[in-house]
Amino acid sequence: MKFSKVLFIFISIFFSFTKAQELPKEKYYQFSYYHDFKYNNDSITLIVRNPLFAPLRVNIFSDYLKDENIINDTIRVTINENSEGKFRLSAKKLDGAKFNFSFNSAFGDDKKIIKQNELALPFPRGKIYRVMQSDNGGFSHDSDYSRYAIDFDMKIGDTVTSADDGFVVGVIKDYKYGKEDKQWTPYANYITLYHPHSGLFTQYVHLKKDGSLVKVGDSVKRNQPIGLSGATGFVSGEHLHFNVLIPEKDKTLKSVPFTFENNISSLSLKKNMQIKNPK
Repeated sequence: MKFSKVLFIFISIFFSFTKAQELPKEKYYQFSYYHDFKYNNDSITLIVRNPLFAPLRVNIFSDYLKDENIINDTIRVTINENSEGKFRLSAKKLDGAKFNFSFNSAFGDDKKIIKQNELALPFPRGKIYRVMQSDNGGFSHDSDYSRYAIDFDMKIGDTVTSADDGFVVGVIKDYKYGKEDKQWTPYANYITLYHPHSGLFTQYVHLKKDGSLVKVGDSVKRNQPIGLSGATGFVSGEHLHFNVLIPEKDKTLKSVPFTFENNISSLSLKKNMQIKNPK
C-alpha cells in the first residue's frame, strides 16, 4: 500500500477519534411541557400543562414581580398527571414588557407515600451480567442522585428491559459518544419510567444512539424490552447504569436502595459479582 494512502487512512481515523471526543454542541431534554402567562385586567394568569403520566413539580420565579412585592419568593406548584394548572396573581399597574418568568421542573410529588416493591432485573431472563460499580461507587455513584445505582457490564446493543409496569416519562436518544470525563455527564442517552403503584422512578442510562425502543407517553410492562445498552455520557466503558429514585422535597429526585426479585437487595451487590436473571 502506498505511503500516501496509509497516511490518509491514519489522518481520517485520527480526526474521527478527535471529533468523537468533542462535547456535543446541542443539549437534549428528556421531556417537554407547556408553560406561559397572561396579563390582563390587573391579573396575571400562570398556565402549566403537564403531558406526562407522572406528577410534575414546577418552580416559577420573576425578579420583576419580587421587586414589585407581588411575590415573596419562588412559586412552587405540583401538577397532577396529564393535567393543567392555572394560577392567578393580583398585580395592578405593572409593565408587562418587564415580566421575566423562569420555569423549571422536577418529577414527582414529594408528598406521595412511597410503597417500594421488588423490581425485575433490567435485562432479559436467562441473561447473566457482572456488576461493574455498586452503590457508593467512587467513580460516579457519589452524589445524592446516583448513590445507590448499580452498573451492569452490558455491551453496546444488549437489550435493556423494564424493572416494573409503568409509564415512559423521559427519553434522550440522540447522543452518539461518551468519555471518561465528568464534563460528559449531561450527554448520556437514557429512559426514565414512572411506576405509579409504588411512586418510584427508574432510569436506564448510557444507551446507544437511537437506542430507545419506547417514547414519552408509552405504557410499559415489567420485563418489556425498552432500550439498547451503550456507552454515552460519562463512562469508563460500555454498560447499563440502573437507578431507582424518589422525589426529594424542594429538590429533584434522589437515589434510594431497592430490592430485585428473589429478595436481592441492591445493597448486597458488590463489584464483579455475577447476577443471573432466572428464566
